[in-house]
Amino acid sequence: MKKHLLPFVDYQRIFQVVYSVLQASEIAITHRACVFFTAAGTLILRDHYHLPATISAGCMALMVHEEKTNVLVYGRKEDGNFVFDRDAFHAWVECDGWLIDFMAPIMGIALREDGVDWNIPRKMLQKPLLEGRGSLKEVQRQGDFYVEHDAMLANSLLDDQSSHANDLLKICLAWYRRPPKTLGSIGMGNSHGPTKILSARAPSIDGIW
Repeated sequence: MKKHLLPFVDYQRIFQVVYSVLQASEIAITHRACVFFTAAGTLILRDHYHLPATISAGCMALMVHEEKTNVLVYGRKEDGNFVFDRDAFHAWVECDGWLIDFMAPIMGIALREDGVDWNIPRKMLQKPLLEGRGSLKEVQRQGDFYVEHDAMLANSLLDDQSSHANDLLKICLAWYRRPPKTLGSIGMGNSHGPTKILSARAPSIDGIW
C-alpha cells in the first residue's frame, strides 16, 4: 500500500485553501467547521484529482499523546459510553480506502476553547481505513484511530449547508491548484463590503500522525 493517498504538499495545499477561505469569510468559526472542510476537500479531490471521495460523519477517536494516554474523541459521553449525534460529531473524507481529515492540523484550537489544555501538534491526518481500531478501547498507541460513520447523519448535515457555505465551496474549488502550480489570486465578494483578494494564510503543518 502506498505511504499516503495524497502527497503531503497536496494535503497542505487543500488545508491552506479551505482555511483561508473560511477565515476570509469572517462568518464561519474555522476551527469548528469540520463539515465544510470535509465537503470542500471532497469536491477538490473529485474535481482536481478525479478520485471517488465521499463525506463521512460520526464518531472519531485519535490517540494524540501516548505517554499521557490522551485520546481525542469527537462525540459525547453518555452512561459510560461515547455516542454521537448532530450536537457531538466529527466529519472526514473517505477515499479509495483512506481516511483523510483536512481539519486535523487545527484540532487543538477547539479543545483549548473547551477548556482542555492539551498541546496537540499541527499534523496531517491521512490513514488507511483498514488500520482503524475496532473500538475506542483499542486506541492505545500514538496515532491509533477509531471511526464510526453514520450515513444518515452525514446526509442530514449536508442538507443543512447554507447557500453562503455553498458559495464558499465554489470559491475553494475555483481557487485550488495542484502543486507545484501556484495558487494565483481570486476575489471573494459579499453584500457587506468590497471584494477581497484571497491569499493563502494558514498555520504550517509540522508533521504526520
